[in-house]
Amino acid sequence: MKPQFYRSSVVPVELRCSTGTKACYGKHTHDEFSIGSVDGGHSVYFNTNTETQIGVGSLVIVNPLDVHSCNPALDTDWSYKMLYVCPKWLGYIQTMTVDNPSKNFIPFSQIHTDDPELYRQFQSLASSIIANTENMRIEEECIMFFSRLFHETNTGALNKPIPRINIVKAYNYICDNFKKCISVKDIARNSGLSEYHLIHAFRKSYGITPHAMQVSMRINEAKALLKKGQDIAAVASELGFNDQSHFHRNFKRLVAATPAEYRK
Repeated sequence: MKPQFYRSSVVPVELRCSTGTKACYGKHTHDEFSIGSVDGGHSVYFNTNTETQIGVGSLVIVNPLDVHSCNPALDTDWSYKMLYVCPKWLGYIQTMTVDNPSKNFIPFSQIHTDDPELYRQFQSLASSIIANTENMRIEEECIMFFSRLFHETNTGALNKPIPRINIVKAYNYICDNFKKCISVKDIARNSGLSEYHLIHAFRKSYGITPHAMQVSMRINEAKALLKKGQDIAAVASELGFNDQSHFHRNFKRLVAATPAEYRK
């Protein structure tokens, strides 16, 4: 099967997906940071002059300009995903989450990990990029995944106290703008927090992320409009959903009924 490529319009990443392939790479480098998952079969992974056998559930970590290759084991095929990330953006996220006063990307000392939660989060992020879900969800998942990667493989988190007033500002900003296409950066800027601290402090206060709160507010408004008998497609459009199926999926997930069932 030919490789598939997916790019995000909200974060500087590119995802490559290959299934059941025997394609091999020579040792090479590239300017981007990259991280990839083995989803089927086994691979021979070379990085920093070390060769390692890895399998399903492993994530490879490749710093910019590191000489590396990752190929299927001899006479087999494999499936994998590889995410290429702009180092400048990654350094920006790194500055929020770990002790990095330089604001430049600090290379990872670890070249692969078998952490099951990191693997699960990577697959969730990849699925969101492939499905091209809401921009804010992709933005959140990228920040959450890479902050966990920094903490688990390099150093601990920056634990600074977040004043309650900043979280309230974030909540109020979402309340005032939940119908619009807003970003994590928009909410963070208006609440006086970094994107990383916004997501983690907001979830600690409300039990859900800013994006999940926005979706919940949209669905509550949808219920009010549907009770008035408004057209389902018009409601989906007014509340900023990508399309009717996207609206239907989120409505059923939160209400346990379809929009049509609820309106009837």
